[in-house]
This record gives sequence, structure tokens and C-alpha cells, in this order.
Amino acid sequence: MVLGDTMPGDGVLPAELSADLRQWGAVAASIAGTPVLPEQRDIVSRRGRQLAGRVSDALGRPVEYVDPLTGGRERVLGRSTEPIPVVAPEPTPWETGLPAAVFFAVLAAIGDITLSRAFGEAFGLLWIPANLLVVGGLAPSLWLVRRQRFWRWIALGVAAGLGAAWVVLLLGQFL
Repeated sequence: MVLGDTMPGDGVLPAELSADLRQWGAVAASIAGTPVLPEQRDIVSRRGRQLAGRVSDALGRPVEYVDPLTGGRERVLGRSTEPIPVVAPEPTPWETGLPAAVFFAVLAAIGDITLSRAFGEAFGLLWIPANLLVVGGLAPSLWLVRRQRFWRWIALGVAAGLGAAWVVLLLGQFL
């Protein structure tokens, strides 16, 4: 991303605006030349125009905005009041996601119960801290993938399976 020529009297851009420009430039560069939806291309272009308006306000003069995705040029004076459209989220794929979550819940529960019982037979109640380490080790990974399209179902299934395994294991200690 290039801000172009500076003119006498141009001030320094605020740090927040510079950070926003770098972030937008990275996004625009990452999708340039790749197939993207028209709505996504429009959002990146509108965000660029808004940032050009903020740069114009900060410098106190018109700036030229060159759209990195289309190559179009336009002169921008001040902030654009046009809102960025919100892309509607995709519908949740319950019919494929729930079976995947159930499969991984059963897999995680059986694996955890089997491992904990074997560890309990060999070392007694040390299965509890060992199982806490297993759950604690998986928790950050499950938390990170919880918003990914397909992986969220696996994370949901594994979390539910581990919870069910704990219930079964604790009930097995008392019964």
C-alpha cells in the first residue's frame, strides 16, 4: 500500500490510522488475484475508501484512492458516510455437523474412559490428574477452532465427549 506523494503541511498520520491502513493493506494483498465473492471484494473496496477518507481528514486535503482489487482511481475528500454492508452469515449445517459432533463425542469419550481406566488400574487415583492434563491440553486447541466452519463441530463433539467421560468416570468411582 502506498500513500503517494506528501505535500507541504501534511501532518503525521495517527498511529491508529496507520495500523488500520497496514491491516487493510494486508487483507487486500492477501485476496488480490484470488477468486473471491463480489460481496467480499466490495467490502474491501469500501473499507479502502473509508480509510482514504480518514487519511484525507487527517491531512486536511483530498487524496487519490487506488482500489488494489480493481485498479480504479478516485479522488476522496473527507470521510465517507456510506456504511460497510454486513455479509449475511451462512446457514448452520446442522445435518452434517451434528453427526460429525456425535462421532467425535463418542470417539473422545471412549478414548478418555479407556485411557483413564487403564491408568487407574495401574496407578490408582492418579488417573484424575492425568485426565486433567489431557483435558487441559486439549482445551486451548478446542477453543481456537470453535469458530472455524467445519472444525467447530469436531471441537463441540470432543468437548461433549470429554465431559461425558468425566461423568462416567466419576460415577464409576462412587458406584
